[in-house]
Amino acid sequence: MFARSAHLSQKKEIVNECNMILKDNYFRIKNLRKTETGFDYVVELNPEHFIYQAHFPENPITPGVCIIQICKELAVEILQCNLFLKKVHNIKFLNVINPLENNEVTFSITLSSEEENMYKISTDVYHKDIRFAKLSMLFIKQ
Repeated sequence: MFARSAHLSQKKEIVNECNMILKDNYFRIKNLRKTETGFDYVVELNPEHFIYQAHFPENPITPGVCIIQICKELAVEILQCNLFLKKVHNIKFLNVINPLENNEVTFSITLSSEEENMYKISTDVYHKDIRFAKLSMLFIKQ
């Protein structure tokens, strides 16, 4: 039993060490506006980031995992605490985000507390009339 719990503890440490921060490198916050239902962040994507060189060199596309990570990092900014993704309720990727065509994107975030230390985060990702993604996820405060 101890070996199993030690193994799980080791996995958690590895996950925490590998937690990539994209803010101020992959994207930067250009504007923040409090709304009636939450927060609107206008972020600027960095088309020169190494992720776009691999995904894809001639036609850069923002990976879905990066959209999820940006949502998490913006929620961390709002809540001022570390978060861990517990459950994905629903994610719809509706259009690709090419940072050469749309390097400014709005993340409209709504937060609600499900129970103590748990937050439901709903996000719409768009630019003008183009909707890129709609996400609904459950995070645990760490």
